[in-house]
Amino acid sequence: MIQQADNDRLKEALGHYKAGRLDKARAVYLAMLSQQPELVEAMQMLGIIAYQTKEYDRAIGYFQQVISIKPDWPETYNNLGASFWEQGKIEQAIAAYKQAIAVKPDYPDAYNNLAWALEKQGKRLEAIELRARYANETDQRGGSSHQSGATPEKLAAMLKKEKRYQEALAHYQQEIACYEKEQTRGIDPKCADAYYNAAKIMEEQNRREEAIAYYEKAIAIKPEAKFYNQLGKCYLRCEKLAEAARQYEQAIALKPNYLDAICDLGVILQKQGKIAEAIGQYRQALAIKPDDPEAYNRMGTAWGKQGKLAEAIACHQKAIALKPDLAEAYNNLGAVLQEQLKLQEAIGYYRHAIALKPDGITFHVNLGECLLLLQDFQQGCIEGEWRWRMEPQTLGSRSGPTPGRLERLGKPLWDGSPLAGKTILLQTERWGYGDVIQFIRYAPLVAQRGAGKVILETYPALRRLLTKVSGVQEVVVKGEPLPAFDVQVPLMNLPRILGTTIETIPARIPYLYAEEKHAEGAVKYSGALRTARHPDGIVKVGIMWASDPTRPTARKRSCPVSLFLELSQIPGISLYSLQKEHTDILDGTPIQDLSTHLNDFADTAAVISQLDLVISVDTSVAHLAGALGKPVWVLLPFSPDWRWFLDRSDSPWYPTMRLFRQAKPGDWPSVFAQVKAALTAHPVHPGISLGRHV
Repeated sequence: MIQQADNDRLKEALGHYKAGRLDKARAVYLAMLSQQPELVEAMQMLGIIAYQTKEYDRAIGYFQQVISIKPDWPETYNNLGASFWEQGKIEQAIAAYKQAIAVKPDYPDAYNNLAWALEKQGKRLEAIELRARYANETDQRGGSSHQSGATPEKLAAMLKKEKRYQEALAHYQQEIACYEKEQTRGIDPKCADAYYNAAKIMEEQNRREEAIAYYEKAIAIKPEAKFYNQLGKCYLRCEKLAEAARQYEQAIALKPNYLDAICDLGVILQKQGKIAEAIGQYRQALAIKPDDPEAYNRMGTAWGKQGKLAEAIACHQKAIALKPDLAEAYNNLGAVLQEQLKLQEAIGYYRHAIALKPDGITFHVNLGECLLLLQDFQQGCIEGEWRWRMEPQTLGSRSGPTPGRLERLGKPLWDGSPLAGKTILLQTERWGYGDVIQFIRYAPLVAQRGAGKVILETYPALRRLLTKVSGVQEVVVKGEPLPAFDVQVPLMNLPRILGTTIETIPARIPYLYAEEKHAEGAVKYSGALRTARHPDGIVKVGIMWASDPTRPTARKRSCPVSLFLELSQIPGISLYSLQKEHTDILDGTPIQDLSTHLNDFADTAAVISQLDLVISVDTSVAHLAGALGKPVWVLLPFSPDWRWFLDRSDSPWYPTMRLFRQAKPGDWPSVFAQVKAALTAHPVHPGISLGRHV
């Protein structure tokens, strides 16, 4: 038993220790040990002082002496472990920490130290499990794991790093429950961080609606700029642009120099077609951080959208100069060069981007399009099939419509081998109606490979049109229950699988047919077309001036309707609009609006069958007219989609098609000058001699 005099001397030594007078404290403890060699309190403090003065061997000696006399002090084992740790003796440290826990199972410092030691050995999962076990045991004892350092938040962060998202989320939710349980008056502001962290995990799991709800709860408790910013990102990924913009504006209001929010707001404005405003946002970002490569890169994409390619190139080059390993800037610079048809240079930049970031999906897709433009079908298709790895939404200057990840449906992908009576599912991709119309030509070839049955999965608007396609036995709409099948294949993979070259494109037309008996509205109007009392020689021309506005390339693939109005002045020409939307601009013009009669593509096909010619920008209607064998003139931007190739006025896909190309980016007047001349040269039936009929 310690006498009162010893207590007084221990207090004296402790006073010196707390005041930082370590030498005086050591002298008192040594004097006490000379009189009482087994005074463990003095030994323990001498070990601690030796540890603090980095005399680790001496510290270890003192702690081991204490343990030999009093083996039930957990603190001594923990201190011994810390001394071994400082010497890099991790195994001995782990053994000491484990002994401390064995003596005192609810010892937080020992748990944390042991976890760190395990991590030092690379045993991260063991460390996570240890912290999780301690947190659970603490909760079961009615304690608080928050006080131990082994909080659910820390555990969740570790689990998230290991991509164990479900477990991480469970720990964040545990933290939320702890805060809500402990709060007495109002919710602890720290609970907001738990909601925020849980929401980020939900985003990783694509549970975006739940994530939005959690971000909103975090904001309700503690309206921080970063919470609004992350909620904006979540809305942006959901393509809820107006909601995203509001969140970014709130974030910027709270933190005016919030670079991330300012740039992302620019992205939203760009996606909304407000290019000048987007550029303003990027300029604001650069005013805050003049050397920000991301801001330059994004500004470059905005200039590209405006068709100001020189400015776009300058921005991307500046981004690369500031950050030579910014793969996205190389990709975007390649995209601008592709718009200028500098394809070899573009390919070089795409390959550089891939070298920096081999899993850059958009980089591969863009490279594939360039190769296909140059008629390299095999390698172009291989690169293009990276599109299946895209997320449903992707930002970028030339990312294109994104199909989302391939639905495997539990069946193997067809590789072109003999089908031997198997049932095959032809999958429609989430790209565009025109792609389906173009590539359904391969269905008979698939059937010839020995398929027992060919099933086509497509969109509601195409179902009636494609019901009678040769080689297809059943058509189902996306989202409907699928019949049994053995293998699957995306339609756009078929050119590669079947070994297509420019010479072997299957171009026998027509391969689609108008069936008026199934298109009540269209038949009614088609009848009007047939019986209209026009003077002899009137040519009925269907027109399309606008591409799907939701497509990233819609701006360059659409032209002013006023240019078509000029065609209506040509004697003997009668124009009929095949547009489905935004046709109110036709009021008071000589162009007849057929939109109310076009309920699906079967209706459109029925109307086209009664026309003499279709003149269209690059849209699905152009593909439909070509597949029906109708004379069709397609108006192309300077940098066209890959399927139209380069420097040719005909199309190997559609024998009755004629291509009119811009002489320079955005130059629609020159295209219409060509069209006007062609219409004048063929006043009665302009299209009869425009292509080869097979």
